[in-house]
Amino acid sequence: MFKILIPFILIQFSFASSIPENDLLRPVLEKSDEQKENFFRLVGSVERAYREDIESYGKTLVVTSDWEDPKVNASAWKKGVEYNFKIYGGLYRFEPVTDDAFLLVACHEVGHLIGGAPTYKPFNNASSEGQADYFSVSKCFRRVIRGEDHESVIGNTPLSPLALSECAESFATNSEQYLICLRTSVAIVAMAKTIKAISDIPEVPQIDTPDPYVRMFIIFNGYPNPQCRIDTLFAGSLCQVSSDVENDFDLLLYNQGNCSVEGGDTRGLRPLCWYVPRSDIQE
Repeated sequence: MFKILIPFILIQFSFASSIPENDLLRPVLEKSDEQKENFFRLVGSVERAYREDIESYGKTLVVTSDWEDPKVNASAWKKGVEYNFKIYGGLYRFEPVTDDAFLLVACHEVGHLIGGAPTYKPFNNASSEGQADYFSVSKCFRRVIRGEDHESVIGNTPLSPLALSECAESFATNSEQYLICLRTSVAIVAMAKTIKAISDIPEVPQIDTPDPYVRMFIIFNGYPNPQCRIDTLFAGSLCQVSSDVENDFDLLLYNQGNCSVEGGDTRGLRPLCWYVPRSDIQE
């Protein structure tokens, strides 16, 4: 996205967001009571998907769904045993955001809390932006929408030929995982349009124009560039590790729950435009 959002971090406290800081506002009058109900339903589906997991580690999940707030944003932070994420009605009312793109943002915030390493430095108490992006697709979105009628959601939306072929390489075409992969590709397109609208970059990032840059060092703090973020979301959709395999709750391990070179995976790897493969070592 962009303007780089510098997280506000204190001891046992971190702040992070899927959407970089912006001045966009979308007032309540732009959408109906029915859409308000849908806003709360979507946030509730993410909360239900992860509340039990978080509480099993002795933490408390606190979710704030602020329909009235016109901000086009969301945020996540930790304070003591509280794992918080907050999402604003202005984001749901923002024109490029579909229901599934909205879920990706909410899932990104959960990813900051429990998405594993890499983490923001120096405190290591929030998964990095790239890792939260990857978690949002490879874990959370899959878990939240599992069992839904994916074909109806996709409808007549044109599907990328690359998504069709790559999803078929990762998953059997008669499986729900394949349909979720295709549905994810549609959500990624909406996210790419959202990124462009907020960042005012020249073009909408595409899944078939990957960032060729190979980094020497992991991006721990701040956002990868817009194309790299879209590459990360697409890679997460192709990862064959189950969404039920948890990432490292302590945010120390780089490969637990992820597709990785160390794990012998060849598909769905975190892109080299922000991530450098490494062993699971504690820092």
